[in-house]
Amino acid sequence: MSVLAEAMAEARKWLPFNADSVQRITKEQLRVLDQVAYRFTKLQDTMGQKVLPAVLELAQEPIAPDASFAEKLNWLERMGALPSAEQWKKLRTARNAIAHEYPDAPALQAGAINRFLDGATQLNALYEFVGRYLLAHFPNVVSVSK
Repeated sequence: MSVLAEAMAEARKWLPFNADSVQRITKEQLRVLDQVAYRFTKLQDTMGQKVLPAVLELAQEPIAPDASFAEKLNWLERMGALPSAEQWKKLRTARNAIAHEYPDAPALQAGAINRFLDGATQLNALYEFVGRYLLAHFPNVVSVSK
């Protein structure tokens, strides 16, 4: 199980956060939430900068080298390597939402944390989806580890 998945399993016990519970976050909860945020960022960056471009390269897809990342995501979706290019964009939005702390609006803070934790679960599932795609299409080239 990945570190992200382990942290998410722990964080799920506290869901959903609300205006009251978010004001009573313990140091332990904060440590776990920070770990989820760090691992989420690291995994999304690695996927976007290394894994997804490697999928296109392995598949020898004729996509222009100067294609935008959005075009590459759409191409990966058409190939079946991503379930949804739009999902990736939503995960980026969830990542950005957690950067805002909303100190004077605990209900907004709780909503942002809940959306972010849902996004972390989706990102982990997306990573596993891409891993299965790679193993199915390139079993002799790829070894997937977490």
